[in-house]
Amino acid sequence: MASPATVALLVKKAIDIVSDKRVRTFIASVIVGIVVIILIPFLAILSIFNAEAGYSRETAKIVFDGGPIPIEADAELTEYMEDMIDAFEEIDNAIADYNEEGFDHIKVKSFFYILYFTKDLSEFNEEFYQGFVSCFINEKADDEIYEELEEYLPHDFTETEKMEIRNLYLFIKYGYSTTDKIAGIPGEAFDDETFAQLMTEAAKYIGFPYVWGGSTPETSFDCSGFVCWVYTHSGVHNLPRMTAQDIYNQCTPVSKEELKPGDLVFFTGTYQSSNPVTHIGIYVGDNQMLHCGDVRPEGRK
Repeated sequence: MASPATVALLVKKAIDIVSDKRVRTFIASVIVGIVVIILIPFLAILSIFNAEAGYSRETAKIVFDGGPIPIEADAELTEYMEDMIDAFEEIDNAIADYNEEGFDHIKVKSFFYILYFTKDLSEFNEEFYQGFVSCFINEKADDEIYEELEEYLPHDFTETEKMEIRNLYLFIKYGYSTTDKIAGIPGEAFDDETFAQLMTEAAKYIGFPYVWGGSTPETSFDCSGFVCWVYTHSGVHNLPRMTAQDIYNQCTPVSKEELKPGDLVFFTGTYQSSNPVTHIGIYVGDNQMLHCGDVRPEGRK
C-alpha cells in the first residue's frame, strides 16, 4: 500500500501533467475522436429517420432515385425501401402501358408514397397500379386527382396529407423543401414550373445581407443585383446586371390585381435618387414579395 507521501506526490504529478496545455490538447483530441467514432454511425442512421412533414426526406430521395440503400439502414427500413423502389418500377410500367403524354411521374409517385403511410396499400397487383395511374391521365389539376383517387381507393384525403404530398413533390422535383426556406408563399404558385424554377435559385440566398452595389453571392446583393442574379442563374430570363430603373424600363406594366407569382414589383421614393424607381422585388403571391432590402409597401407601383 502506498504511503500518504507517495499518494500526495502522485496527485501533484497528475495535476502538473493535466496542467500542461499540450497534454490537455492531446487528451481532448482523443476524447473527441472516440465520440466521433461512436456518433458517426448513429448520426448516419438518424438522418435516414429524420421525419419531416410525416416522411423522411432522406429516405424519400433514395427511394425516388432508385437506391442505393445505405448500409446503415436496419433490416426493416431496408425491406421497406426495397418494396417502395419495386412499387415505383411498377408505376413506371403502368404509365408506359398507357402510352399517353402528360404524365408527371414524380406527382404520381408522391401521391403513392404518402398514401403508403396513411392508407393500407399493402396488397398490390398490376391491376391496382393501372387503376391508380389512370387517375392522373391528361394533366389533371390536383383537385380532380384527389376526387378520382378518393373514389378509386376509396380514401378521403386530409388537409395534412395534401400538404405532405405537395411538399414531397416540390422537394423531389426541385431539390429542396420550398416550405422550409420560403414561408408564406401560396402552394398553388408552385404549380407554375417557371416560378418554382425561379424560387429554387432565389431560396439559396435568403438571409444574405443587403449590400449596396452587391450583385453576386460572393459580394451579397442589393435589390436589383439580387433580381438580376436570380432571373439569370435560374434560367428563367437572362437579365444582365442593371438598376431597378433599367429593369423597369424594359418591363410591361400590369395592375396590382393582375400580378402573378414571379412578376416584378417596383417601388418609388425609397431613398433620394434622380430615378423614379428605387427598389425592386419578386412577387410571390398573397400580397407578398421576395426582395433584398427593407422598404415600406406604400411606394409599390
